[in-house]
Amino acid sequence: MSLLTETSFVHCRAMDSVATVSAKQLDVVLCTMNFANSLLEVEINEARIALQRDGEELSNIDFVVDNLQAEIQAICMRIAVQREKRRAVETRILQNRARISPVRFLPTEILQQIFKYCLPNDRYVIPHILSAPLLLCQICRRWRDIAQATPELWSSIDVHDWGVWTAELYTAMVARWLAAARTRPLAVSVVCLQKWDWSRQYDSTQSGLFRLLASHSGRFHDLHIQASRSYIDTFMAGGSYTVKHILISVMPTSFLVNSGHPLTLGTSNITHVALCGKEALISLIPRTTFPQITHLTLDRPGAEVNFMKILLDFPALVQLKIKLFFHGDSLEIVNPPSDAMSLIKHQNLEILGIYLSEDAAQFGSVTSLSRIFDSLSLPSLRELAFVALGSGWEATVDEWFPDSVKVLLSGSSCSAKRLLYSNFKRPLDMIGSREQLRNLAIDFRVDNAGFGCHWYDIAS
Repeated sequence: MSLLTETSFVHCRAMDSVATVSAKQLDVVLCTMNFANSLLEVEINEARIALQRDGEELSNIDFVVDNLQAEIQAICMRIAVQREKRRAVETRILQNRARISPVRFLPTEILQQIFKYCLPNDRYVIPHILSAPLLLCQICRRWRDIAQATPELWSSIDVHDWGVWTAELYTAMVARWLAAARTRPLAVSVVCLQKWDWSRQYDSTQSGLFRLLASHSGRFHDLHIQASRSYIDTFMAGGSYTVKHILISVMPTSFLVNSGHPLTLGTSNITHVALCGKEALISLIPRTTFPQITHLTLDRPGAEVNFMKILLDFPALVQLKIKLFFHGDSLEIVNPPSDAMSLIKHQNLEILGIYLSEDAAQFGSVTSLSRIFDSLSLPSLRELAFVALGSGWEATVDEWFPDSVKVLLSGSSCSAKRLLYSNFKRPLDMIGSREQLRNLAIDFRVDNAGFGCHWYDIAS
C-alpha cells in the first residue's frame, strides 16, 4: 500500500513538471508568433505606403508625359507648317531660277534643233511617254508648244494594227501624231499581228487605224509593213502610195493566197526595196519600177536566189543585199548555165552583201558562190561583204575566201575597194592575206558586227 502511494506521488510530481514546461514553451511560441505578426503587419503597412507613393508618382509621370506629348504634337504641327512654307519657298526658287535659266532664252529654232537630237535612233519611232517626242511635251508649256510645232519630230512612227481590237485611244494618239507632222513626208512601220479568227473572212478596213493610215498614204516616203499577204494587198490598195523606200515582210499564213499579182504602188518614186519572207516574191514589185530601183534587199527562206536574173532585171542597182539559206546539201542559189560564154556585166553595182544564215554558215559551201562570181563583171564594185548571222556557229574566213573573190574585186575600176568579213574567224595568215590584197588595192577587214535580227537597212 505504501508502495502504491509513493508511486502515485511521483507520477503527480512528474505531471506537474511537464505542465510547467509546456506552459513556458507555449508562452515562447505565442511570443514568437506575436512578434512575427507584428513584423508582417509592419511589412504590409510599408508596402501599402509604398504602393500609394508609387501610384502618386506614376500619376505625376503620366501627367508629365501627356504634357510632353501635347508639346510634341504642337511642335510637329509647327514643323509641318514650316515644311509647307519651305516647299512653297523652294517652288518659288525653282520658278525664279527657271525664269533666269539660259535655256529659257534660247531661240525657238535652237530648241527645235536640240529636240531633233533627242529623238531615238530607231528608224521608226515607237510612241512612248518616256522618250521623245512625247517626253518633250511634258516638260513645260513652251516646250510642248515648240515640240508640237516641229513637224520633223512627228514624221516617223511605228504602229501596230490589231484590227477591230485596236483601242480607240491608240488610234486617236496616232491621229494626233500624224497631224503634228503636217505636210512632212512620213516614215511609217505598220505591224499587223493577225489576232483574228482564221476561220472567218477578215475585213481589215474595219480597223479605224487602217483607215487613218490610208488617209495619210500620199505622204508616205518610207514604209515598212509586216503582215499577211492579204492584209498587205488590202493595205496597199486602200491608199495612194508613192513611197520611195519600202520594206515588205510577209508573214506565213495557213491558207493559200493569190500572190502572183504585184502590189499597187506608185511607180515614180520607189528606189529602195526590201523583201522578207518566203511569200515575199519579187513579183510583188511592179515590173515597171525595176529600172529605177537602186537598193534591193532579199531575205526569203526557202526560195532560191538567181543572181543572174536579179542583175539583169535591175540594171540601176547600186546596192544588193541577199541572205542565203542552206537546203538539202547546198546553198539555195541558182547556178549559172555551164555553157555561158560571156560574163554578166552590171555597170552600176557598188555594194554586194552576202548574209549567211546559221545553217548556211555551218553546212554551206562557197563553191556555188564562187561559180556565180566567176560569171560576173562588176566594174563599179567597191565593197564586197560576207556576214555570218548565226551565233551558234562561227565560220572561218579561209572557208569562204575563194580566188574568185579576188578576181571579182580586181575587175573593178574603183580606186578604193573593201573586202569585209563580219562574225568570221580570222584566217590563219591574216597578215599575209592583208598584204596580198593590199597590193590589189583592196582593204581587207575581219570584224564582229553582232547578230542583230534586223540586219537589213533599206536606207543605207
